[in-house]
Amino acid sequence: MFKLMIVDDEPLTRQFFKTNISLMHPQWLCAGEAGDGEEALALLDQGEVFDLIVTDIKMPGMSGLELVQKLAERPSRPHTVILSGYDEFLMAKEAMKHGVHDYLLKPIVNEEVTAVLSKLASQLTAERSDEAAYRSLLSLSTESREQVARNFLRAVISDNNMEIKILYPMLHRLKISLLDAEGAIMIVDLDESQLFEREISASHKALYRYIVHQTANELTASSPGTIPFIDNEERTVLFVAGDDATDVFHRCQDLFEELSRKIVEMTNLHLHGALGSPEMEVLQLIFSYRKASQAMKRLLFTEPKETGTLFMDDTELHLRVRRLEKAVSTLPAASAEDLGMKLHASLQLIAKELEPMDRRKLVLIGLYILKNVRRVFPEETIQERIGAALQIMKQQTLSGPEKYSSADAVSLYRKMLESVYAEVQQERPLHAPESSEHEIVTKVKAYIMENFTEPISLGHIAEKMGLSYSYLSSLFHQNTQESYIKYLTRVRMEYAASLLRKKPAVKVYDVAEKIGYVSVKHFSYVFKQHFGIPPGQYQDKFIR
Repeated sequence: MFKLMIVDDEPLTRQFFKTNISLMHPQWLCAGEAGDGEEALALLDQGEVFDLIVTDIKMPGMSGLELVQKLAERPSRPHTVILSGYDEFLMAKEAMKHGVHDYLLKPIVNEEVTAVLSKLASQLTAERSDEAAYRSLLSLSTESREQVARNFLRAVISDNNMEIKILYPMLHRLKISLLDAEGAIMIVDLDESQLFEREISASHKALYRYIVHQTANELTASSPGTIPFIDNEERTVLFVAGDDATDVFHRCQDLFEELSRKIVEMTNLHLHGALGSPEMEVLQLIFSYRKASQAMKRLLFTEPKETGTLFMDDTELHLRVRRLEKAVSTLPAASAEDLGMKLHASLQLIAKELEPMDRRKLVLIGLYILKNVRRVFPEETIQERIGAALQIMKQQTLSGPEKYSSADAVSLYRKMLESVYAEVQQERPLHAPESSEHEIVTKVKAYIMENFTEPISLGHIAEKMGLSYSYLSSLFHQNTQESYIKYLTRVRMEYAASLLRKKPAVKVYDVAEKIGYVSVKHFSYVFKQHFGIPPGQYQDKFIR
């Protein structure tokens, strides 16, 4: 049952609603009445709760227009419908600006009242259902809320747009703010060459990685703004937030040193890590993760100077990694009948990047090659082939010399790959969509302008348009010269600035919420990065 209050200075109108509302619609009850706006507010202040207030717009004392203006200032208010005559249209139009749901003309027509009540009953039923779901979300335990955050972060770094579409709005409903300023992704993993040399089995390797992850959990349990989780390569990944980029860097460095020390104490194994770029938006963390993954490959070319090496971006080594990746990417294209010149040429390119070469580097690159090659085979057929290739590498390296030539590397990797390769079907290239690029980007911009106050992601837009995320991301950047998230942030900030310039002054936290930010601190940080001054200071310039 929904409760209605009628506010009208005419007793006959009030009596009409009290007598007829339940007859017009069985879900409604006229549970209160007031002769003007002041009486209505007094009832509400006494704790009376109504789902709908129907008010005459023109009354002695406080008018209906003043009443809806007062109600609009309250954080929690009932729906409102106004009663007006034909000559009061301008007042009714003004009232609609304050969140009035609908209006009814006098003299009252039963069918029109019934239609309004039916529409509102459907809306309130949906709102109650949403509220029940929201209360259920809020009752989740701290552990469950943390799991939502971990699942969301895992979805972001793995580019799982289906998961992001579900979990991103959930973060907002749960008021979980991952970022107040900036944050970055740090990846940590055990030294693969050390695991190989100790001939640690796959099951024991999983156990050691579990120890790393659990230790990271213990170290960060009382550290707000730090969330550990597992990526698709079974590595421990840590999201670390801070006051700014420098603070994030120091937090990551301190955490990595402590984690590395503990792992050495427990397992006598070396831990290596890589730090990605600091980002101001959670959906940008995929780029932080990609940079951390790229930096992690520096291990292929760098001899760690001490236990526990934390890698970061390095332009020179980055170029070497890219050349190596390009050479390795050509390997799966070779087929069983074409293991001659193509394979030999690819391996020579790889060996060239290894110079100077020692046993550790030879093993690490061999493991890296096998990790990339296995992706083109079905999981049920590849394990045995990879096992055979690893056995070949063990035979030639564990008891071999410390230094190797390029020819040695080419010979070893060729033997390994010959034991792995079968016919590999090359993937067909994706076809470009039929719509023009300009038309697609225009549609994306239009969607952003209509929905920027909601937690929308590019993956969500790509799905609605029937496009791949990577294609749309690249297309948007090429056509606008900025990333989707930067464009969205700019739209939000410009709208926020327009709200802050208006009179009377609005609260900064209200502006933050209106443009889709859970945390006012995060909003203020991004606003300052965009305009150079905090939102409160920006507002002061215009309301003096």
